[in-house]
Amino acid sequence: MACRDSRHFRSSLAKFGCKRYQESMNPTRLSDVVRSGSFIVLALLAARASADDPLVDVTRKIAAETTTNGKAYANLRELTTIGPRLSGSEGAAKAVEWGKRKLESCGCDRVVLQPTMVPHWTRGDVERAAVTSTPQPVALKVTALGPSVGTSKEGVEAGVVEVHGLDEVEKLGKAVAGKIVFYNRPMTAGGRSSYGSYGKTVDQRYRGASVAAREGAVAVLVRSMTSLPDDDNPHTGMLKYETGVPMIPAAALSTHSANELSKLLKSDPKLKVNLKLSCAQHPEVSSFNVIGELTGRDLPQEYVLVGGHLDSWDLATGAHDDGTGVVQSIEVVRALKALGMRPRRTIRVVLFMAEEFGGMGAEEYARQAKAKGEKHFAAIESDSGGFAPIGFGVSGTDQQVAAVKRFAPYLGLFHADSIEKGGGGTDIAPLRPQGAITIGYRPESAHYFDFHHSARDRIDAVKIEELQGGAAAMTTLAYLLAEKGL
Repeated sequence: MACRDSRHFRSSLAKFGCKRYQESMNPTRLSDVVRSGSFIVLALLAARASADDPLVDVTRKIAAETTTNGKAYANLRELTTIGPRLSGSEGAAKAVEWGKRKLESCGCDRVVLQPTMVPHWTRGDVERAAVTSTPQPVALKVTALGPSVGTSKEGVEAGVVEVHGLDEVEKLGKAVAGKIVFYNRPMTAGGRSSYGSYGKTVDQRYRGASVAAREGAVAVLVRSMTSLPDDDNPHTGMLKYETGVPMIPAAALSTHSANELSKLLKSDPKLKVNLKLSCAQHPEVSSFNVIGELTGRDLPQEYVLVGGHLDSWDLATGAHDDGTGVVQSIEVVRALKALGMRPRRTIRVVLFMAEEFGGMGAEEYARQAKAKGEKHFAAIESDSGGFAPIGFGVSGTDQQVAAVKRFAPYLGLFHADSIEKGGGGTDIAPLRPQGAITIGYRPESAHYFDFHHSARDRIDAVKIEELQGGAAAMTTLAYLLAEKGL
């Protein structure tokens, strides 16, 4: 289980009058709740209030299994030990084999590798930028955006034009020709959720290179997509080159370097920057989605999908993005198998490949599902990090959303009872036109973009009790959908 904070969790226990908690709990550490078994006491006490409802007993059992016997964190450690998993890389290939072995060891009734073609891009070992027109060069922290083209060995050297949006570039027109366009619109802190701010700024990363290239720019620098105001870790991510527009080099600046460059431009608008990148694009290669199933007892041809994406960016080991989603999805079938709970519909785990490069694995999965006439009743994706649960976002009709909301009381134990309209994820979105209800797992995201696509996205940024809470919530909702329908 994950709580909003340890104080909230302790007050919940106190409200239920848990003597064991009062006598043995270290009040300063939430992880001690898990180790002491107080979580299980809370589950039992919560169940006592509705002992006549068998689904409360299901929730209690899932809570106990994912906490006392949970493998999510241990699996995340194994996965991140493989290293970065950029699509087309050796790390991605190792992750596919790991995912297959892990689903087999969970006792899935069927495990298959589904072939898919994926992009192959390499970062190279040169990523440097510096202001060269000052008495002493000023180094800037940069990282290439994927799938950026590289520069010559000498790099691209030019004057810099600072802008705060794509529309500014279009208004400047040919005034940016021969220049490096510097996109410096910041993300703002977003309270419990940072996705609104991310959505308002990510266009400069995704479309910025082609918008600038249309006006003759020679390269772009983009302020990193993080709300950390003075971080020296650049955050990478995907850009999209438009057909028929020159492909120019593109790199993300750390927010610290973006602040420094902006300050230097104010004192010298004619300064020059030299950018060197050795990244390169390569032909597509073959890879796989990894699929495991717990066959339904009555409606085996109807699927409730749970999934995350197996690939990750290459600056770290992809712990939050999306190692947590992968291991939470695996935990769904592992826990249900261990508990002997086989719902009416089939629960299918899909570990998608190449989400970070446009979702090619997801598109292939949906294409094959349509060709086979497979009926996806619902699909749940975890791709928002492994932080404390809030709930789920549901894309469907008003009636479908309302029907999912009736499961909220069973998710309250994990503080995952906020069910809102609108949600899903990149990898399950292609199933929506085929009639699937698409559901996105929603954890707290106030700090997600502190780590997202950067060298900070490592396992030490993930808390075991929060990861387990998300796994328990996903397992509960997946079981309820597969067993009860809507």
